Amino acid sequence: MKFQLTALLLPITGILATPMDASVSPRQPALPRAKFNTAGFRTADSQFGGCDGASVTYSEDNEVATVLLPNYFVTLPTRPASTCHVSVIVSFPQGICTSGTFVGRASGLVNVPAGVTATYTGRNYAISPSLSSVSETSPDGRFPGPRNEIYVLEDRIVYTLNRPDANNRNITFGPQGELQLQPTNGPSGLLSNQQIIFDIRNQTQRAC
Repeated sequence: MKFQLTALLLPITGILATPMDASVSPRQPALPRAKFNTAGFRTADSQFGGCDGASVTYSEDNEVATVLLPNYFVTLPTRPASTCHVSVIVSFPQGICTSGTFVGRASGLVNVPAGVTATYTGRNYAISPSLSSVSETSPDGRFPGPRNEIYVLEDRIVYTLNRPDANNRNITFGPQGELQLQPTNGPSGLLSNQQIIFDIRNQTQRAC
């Protein structure tokens, strides 16, 4: 007599499956963020061709803008003062409250002998339209000689913008300032502002 053994295989998926916890809510989508408007770069108030050749590039997420200023400099004895005012536009999401810090880092070269002082003064930003609240720190640069170095001046604008609409969501940020060498009859000297990096990555949004 022959006996046949038959294996009975039962699916285990039903045994291992765990019902979803109804108390866990689905992840909420992230609120839109402020971005640089890539068509918003401007130059103005250029003295001695300080803005000539100015250009801007943006990070992939449009939250960092790098401005190059190859001709923004002063030198003795021929060019003791110069200006180049640049501006960028930040587009904020409509109907949402955004708070954050706008950071600007201006850098360049200072090379002055003893008896000559290089200055980068009047560096407060022009901001338009106005923000809901703003607190700005934009230090002047003062470099008495002798020195030969690369400098960095960091600006910080702590802001809040509440529920912007189509009329006030595009905010222009324009750093001011003037490069100077004193005394103007000094033997030599150089001060440049070769680059400004604008950074708006530090920001938070909330429904309001």
